[in-house]
Amino acid sequence: MALANNKSLAKQKKELRVAEIDAAAFGVPDRSLSELAYDRVLDILISGELRAGAPLQERKLAEALNISRTPVREALKQLEAEGLVVRQLGRLTTVLQISVPDFVEIFEVRKLLEVEAAGLAAGRISDAALAAMRAAVKKLMKSPDPTAAEHWEVDELVHFSIAAAAKNKLLSTIIRDLRRRTHIFNTRRIPERRRPGALEHLALIDALESGDAAKARQLMTQHLDNAKNAIVQQVTWTVSQRGN
Repeated sequence: MALANNKSLAKQKKELRVAEIDAAAFGVPDRSLSELAYDRVLDILISGELRAGAPLQERKLAEALNISRTPVREALKQLEAEGLVVRQLGRLTTVLQISVPDFVEIFEVRKLLEVEAAGLAAGRISDAALAAMRAAVKKLMKSPDPTAAEHWEVDELVHFSIAAAAKNKLLSTIIRDLRRRTHIFNTRRIPERRRPGALEHLALIDALESGDAAKARQLMTQHLDNAKNAIVQQVTWTVSQRGN
């Protein structure tokens, strides 16, 4: 029995070591404990070190991260809202399988829909919407260190303004759902996309304003392809680091 218990303990430690965190990281003033917990648990999911269906227990994660259960609970709630973990009956949270092919598939579908939405929106989108998008993107570019929430707000404004201008409610709804599935890869996780993404948004806004549907489709295609490639590189890097 003692041998079995030792093996079980060793297995738990092996699973949780991927979430170990440097205590010095808690000294970073602009990031809360829940954000740190979110990042570390997300790394566990992306790395694939926990199998699909494996339980994510608040107590064990909190012990591994050396923090209280409250920020871990908040991190798991956020991941659940993003569809990356599942809360089973009895409130047990389990892992969903996350892979590079999964994200590639999502972006391919997003591209099909959002490229068409951009073409439909060209020449239809209001001057007020164009001005709001342009002002928001430029304000974001001037910020030295925008938060993930600030970036997501601007990204939502641009993409949903375009989807709304396409005048197709079902299209807008599906785009919203697919975008939420890739929401985890904001510019905090792929900061190299911050300025290029903003410049791509501005070029797209110009094409929409000019009514050039072909140009709008081309620019949306390039924008989503660039975002997809950055995500694939980030996921691949995370997996490789966890494998070392």
